[in-house]
Amino acid sequence: MALRPDVARSRMADAAELYWVHGMKVAAVARELDVSTSTVSRLLSEAKRRHIIEFTVNRQEDSALELRHHLEEEFHIHAVVVGTGELLDATRRRVAVGDAAQSQIWKMVNSDTVIGVAWGRTIESLSLQLIPKHLSGVEILQLHGFGNTLSFGENYFTQILTRFGTAYDAQVHLFPAPAIFDSSETREMMWKETSIRQMLELRRSLDLIITSVGTPYGATPSPLFSPGVLSRHDREELKREHVVGDVTSTFYRSDGSMRDLAINKRSTGLSREELLRVPTRMFIVADENKVQALTTALNAGLVTHLVIDQTTAAHLVRQ
Repeated sequence: MALRPDVARSRMADAAELYWVHGMKVAAVARELDVSTSTVSRLLSEAKRRHIIEFTVNRQEDSALELRHHLEEEFHIHAVVVGTGELLDATRRRVAVGDAAQSQIWKMVNSDTVIGVAWGRTIESLSLQLIPKHLSGVEILQLHGFGNTLSFGENYFTQILTRFGTAYDAQVHLFPAPAIFDSSETREMMWKETSIRQMLELRRSLDLIITSVGTPYGATPSPLFSPGVLSRHDREELKREHVVGDVTSTFYRSDGSMRDLAINKRSTGLSREELLRVPTRMFIVADENKVQALTTALNAGLVTHLVIDQTTAAHLVRQ
């Protein structure tokens, strides 16, 4: 007879603690738990796979552990720093950070959790690595509207959300709107539509948001800043207003302020007040070009949980 998921997880944790923390032999763990040695080996293997037990090797100064402590003390957040080193390319760093993030999310998500998910390259990488957790009553909300489907592909956005829905047996709510409307009047009209009003109401019940920060800088700017999403007039406004980044398609200046930006009156993203209303706000970053945007978001109090690669974290603490 199969064990309940919570009982099975507890058994894995018991085996891992006895073996790795207390240094007991496999046979001794088997006697303690009243199981066979082969069962203990299986429990230990599964505990590692599910990140129930984790290991840290600090080979150098500016280790992942030291960087994590620095970030947590300076910004009063929960941080995970992924030891990627400086040799990995951007794609592999996103994969490593995405894997660490999905492990953290797996621990956070329970039945009836309402999760808001953004879109972007880092979130896409995370979505491809989600480990299933069979739950009930979970709802997945698309946090903001779509970008340019010609640039990203027609199904790019729905695939990200669908992976979350499949992993957690969740109902998925898509946001049937562009990331940025052509005018504030258009947004006001859309906000009156029943389907949009329902989405906005659901956003009020969010328990967790999963997002990154966008930036106009670097060799590969964030998708929202790509041609076809923002007009030349929009980009000129962002430069004039000293905008350094966006979160869920809502733009912010170098001082963290969002108010009185004309483009935000056309955005489908969350306002500062809506963001701060969400208890857990996980940001996932794997790009040192995002340091300024991330630092501003941290100083503005937008972040409660951060998963970041070691290289970007080192740039962040040194600036």
